[in-house]
Amino acid sequence: MAAYNAEKYISEAIQSILDQTYTDFELIIVNDGSTDTTKEKIKAFDDPRIKYYENEGIVK
Repeated sequence: MAAYNAEKYISEAIQSILDQTYTDFELIIVNDGSTDTTKEKIKAFDDPRIKYYENEGIVK
């Protein structure tokens, strides 16, 4: 999942994925240079299936 200034919806999107009945997955989130609180909202989730990465600009 790519995220850029997604503070308004990122928590709801992540929670929706975590609430699925299928649990054997890895959620990769790339924060693409957000300037809002997107990072803090993502990092608030304590789930080992979430892999968080930061990028300085456009995802390639």
